[in-house]
Amino acid sequence: MDMTIVNKGKEIVITIPANLIEMSDIQEFIDYIRYKALISKSKAKPEEVQKLVEEINQSLREKNKV
Repeated sequence: MDMTIVNKGKEIVITIPANLIEMSDIQEFIDYIRYKALISKSKAKPEEVQKLVEEINQSLREKNKV
């Protein structure tokens, strides 16, 4: 099971065996990287970001009630 990380200048390529991890886990990882990139450019304080996350999650829970 070879796993590699290659820095190609403007991009990083990560290669892992397809049967090693679920696609949903990979999507979570990509979402986390996107989140980190977005907050790195933000001037918001961590507490403000956390409050916004909680408000969004609450809204989603209310919309998805059965």
